[in-house]
Amino acid sequence: MTGPSPSAPPPEPAPAPRATAARPRGHSGARGGQHDPFRWIIENPGTVDLIGFGTAAALMLLFGAGTGGAGWWMLFSVPMVLAGAVCRTRPLLGVIVIGVLAVSHVLVGIPVVAGDAMTFYAMFCAVAYGSTAVHLIGVAAGMLGVLVQASWFGIVAAFGEYGSLGQGAITFVGLGIIGTITIIAIWALANLQRARVRQLALTRDRAEQAVREREQRTALAVADERARIAREMHDVVAHSLSVIIAQADGGRFVASQKPEKAVEVLGTIGETGRAALADMRSLLGVLRQEDETSFGPQPGPEQLPELLERVRAAGLEVDLESEGSLDQLPPSVGMSVFRLVQEALTNVLKHAGPGASASVRLVRDAEDLVIEVVDDGQGTDPTSDGLGHGLTGMRERMSLLGGTLQAGPLPSRGYRVRATVPLPADHGTPGEADGPASPYTTTDPGTSPGPAADDPRGETP
Repeated sequence: MTGPSPSAPPPEPAPAPRATAARPRGHSGARGGQHDPFRWIIENPGTVDLIGFGTAAALMLLFGAGTGGAGWWMLFSVPMVLAGAVCRTRPLLGVIVIGVLAVSHVLVGIPVVAGDAMTFYAMFCAVAYGSTAVHLIGVAAGMLGVLVQASWFGIVAAFGEYGSLGQGAITFVGLGIIGTITIIAIWALANLQRARVRQLALTRDRAEQAVREREQRTALAVADERARIAREMHDVVAHSLSVIIAQADGGRFVASQKPEKAVEVLGTIGETGRAALADMRSLLGVLRQEDETSFGPQPGPEQLPELLERVRAAGLEVDLESEGSLDQLPPSVGMSVFRLVQEALTNVLKHAGPGASASVRLVRDAEDLVIEVVDDGQGTDPTSDGLGHGLTGMRERMSLLGGTLQAGPLPSRGYRVRATVPLPADHGTPGEADGPASPYTTTDPGTSPGPAADDPRGETP
């Protein structure tokens, strides 16, 4: 990795301001983590109502006792005020208790008490916080209360000492209209509160859903990254081990016939192992959490000559032919090209047999890139169990890029792997990239082969 220029300013002072600025933010976050009384009030309506209405009932008792105004009305008003503590959490219970007390004090001859104001609150809570059935019960109870009060005062106006039937009818109708308007107004306000409560619940659900979706996306991204690393590890380790095994097998013969050549073989084994170890460290660095982890460049077409040199050192003759510029390929395409050629040549080393040779051909035009690896080996490997994952990994890479892969033995002798990758419009190739079709396409092995276990040729384990 290239270090910073000697003339560039030293990087050490840069983290200091960020660290200094981070302390106030952390301190502020600590303050924000303290208990919020307003949030507690919102999240504990039952406790808040119990405290509020319990205090109101106690003050009512003290007021009645202190002023000498205590009477039968307190037997109804105090329980009605206390019942308000359950109206938000259990609206049906609140409506029943307050409604029964409101009708009871009228039946015993006390037409109005201070606690009658709680009938409106009970109806409000039934509409705002209750189910549809409780909603209807609350409205019916409110209208019943209006009817009872209008009837009482209508009867008093009609049969009083100075009353008449006309006055009674006017009183009944007037109080009925006023009560009905009041009920409608309370019902409208309660519906607004009900809509607000639903909106808050919907917002909370959406926020929770967004958190779950973000966690799922994060988990999927981690799984995709780990799968990508697993594919890269497979390609790196399988290729390097194949080269090392081929060199080691040849090294035994060389050591017995030409001991001086054994040093060269051992050097190739060492270089291949070190290169594989460097690639593994670069890939595994993704899984580490250290801030100063550095990663090497991803392989691309420009590293194909180095790859072919390692393959030639392992004893396989291989040629590279390229038509069209391979510059400015998307990074994902460039890396997939390298890995596909690497995997195909690894399979040739393992399965083509002795004396085989291979050729790599890359053809780029304005729309796509064709990668073709052909060998003249035995075509299929009768000793392979066909349980490897080489072709499966190549097919997955091409699928992720929207491309296709064809792999299979040739009619006479040899094996071919051919992939086509579509290129984005902004990565088009110059006009000179137009070239003839592949000479190996005269016989098409058919559509892309099925699962790896069905392919007649073994894959890299």
